[in-house]
Amino acid sequence: MFRFRWLVLLMMVMTGIVIVPSAAACGGLFCQNSPVNQNAERIIFTMNDDDTVSAYVQINYTGSAMDFSWVVPVPSVPEVDVAEIASFDELSNLTAPIFIPPLQPQCLFEQRELRADSADEVVMESAPLDDVQVLATGTAGPYAFDVVTSENSDALIIWLRTNNYVITEQMEPLIRVYTDEGMNFLAMKLQPEQGAQDIQPVKMTYTADSPTIPLRLTAVAANPNMSIFTWVFADAPVAPANYELITIDDADIRGDFFQPGGTNYQPLVDAAVDRFEGRAFITEYAQTTTDFLTTMRPSDPLVVELVREYDYVTRFFGRMSPEEMTLDPTFVIDAEMQPVSNVHDLSSADPEVFWGCSDSSGFDPSGIDTAQAVPLFLSVGLIGLGITLRRGRRRQQSDVFNDIVA
Repeated sequence: MFRFRWLVLLMMVMTGIVIVPSAAACGGLFCQNSPVNQNAERIIFTMNDDDTVSAYVQINYTGSAMDFSWVVPVPSVPEVDVAEIASFDELSNLTAPIFIPPLQPQCLFEQRELRADSADEVVMESAPLDDVQVLATGTAGPYAFDVVTSENSDALIIWLRTNNYVITEQMEPLIRVYTDEGMNFLAMKLQPEQGAQDIQPVKMTYTADSPTIPLRLTAVAANPNMSIFTWVFADAPVAPANYELITIDDADIRGDFFQPGGTNYQPLVDAAVDRFEGRAFITEYAQTTTDFLTTMRPSDPLVVELVREYDYVTRFFGRMSPEEMTLDPTFVIDAEMQPVSNVHDLSSADPEVFWGCSDSSGFDPSGIDTAQAVPLFLSVGLIGLGITLRRGRRRQQSDVFNDIVA
C-alpha cells in the first residue's frame, strides 16, 4: 500500500508552465500587408566580452513566402546568422517554473464533479531615396537581408516598401521614433527559392552596451497579455534596468486545473505586472551555468555552447498588452541579484487551502480515491515524474559535469 501511495504522489508532481508559442518574435512581422498576431515572444541574449550583444529571436510564421517580411531596429550594423527552434524549446522546458503540490484531498474530487455539471497600405508623398544609406546586404540561411539607416523616416519607409518590405500605416510613427534615436534597421525577407516552412530563428550580433527588446515596434502585432520570455547569458546575474523586478509569493500559489500549468501562477503574474502598467518582469530562473549543467543536463548544441561560454543564465517572464509597450526594456549586470530556482516545493502546504476546497472530516491521505486519482494525474504528472527523478540525480553532480564538459 505504501509503494502504491508513493507512486501516486510521484505522479502528482507536475510542471508549472507549458510554453507553446505560436507567433512571431520581437520586431515587425507582416503577412499580406497586415501584422501577424503575436501570442508569445522568445528571445535569447548573450552579453559578450567584446562589447557586443547577440540576440537569438524566434520567428514563427504561417503564410505565403512572398508575403513574409521582418523589420527590427538595431543600434549598429549586425552580423546576421540563423539558429534552431530546438534551442528555444530546450531552454523553455528546462527553466520553466515547476510547482510540486500537496496531495489532493477527497473534497477536491467532489468539487470537480459539481463543476463538471454545471489595414490597407497608405500611399505617401515622395521623398528622396538617396537619403537612405544601405549599410549591409547579404543572406543568412533562408533569408535575404538589408541593413539600412536614414535621418529621413519618410525616405526610409519608401525605400523599404520599394524593396518589397511591408511597412504598414501602424508602423510609420514607430519607424520615425527609432530613426529619431539614430537606430539602424535590419530588414529581412525569404530568398526566392525558400518557402515559409524554411523559416528559422534569427541570430544578430551587434555593438551595444546591453540587451534591449524593441517592444515599441512589437506592439503593432502583439496580442493582449502577450507573454515575453527572455533568457540572458552573461558572466554575472542580470536585471532589468528600466522595468520593475517582481516576485510571486509561493504562499499565494493555488491549484487550478482550469489555468495553464494547473495553478493560478499566470493570473498572479498578470495582476502583479498590471500594477506597473506592464513594465515589470519576474525572474523565473537565475543560476550559474555550472549548476545548470549539472542539474538540467542540456543536450541541444547551442544551449551547451552557451552554458560553457558564459557563467550565468537568467530567465525573465513578463505579460504585456500592445498599449503598454511604450518603453523598450533593457537588461544590465546586477551582481547583487540572488539565485532563483525554478522548482517550488509546495508539498507541505495545507491541501485544502492549496486546492481551494473544504472537507469537514479533515484531510487524510488514505482517504484519496485512487481510482480517481491515478487517471487524473497521469495526464499532468508524467513530465513531473521525470523531473522528480532528475532531481534525484543531483547526488552525482560532479560526475555529470565531468561527462558534459569533457
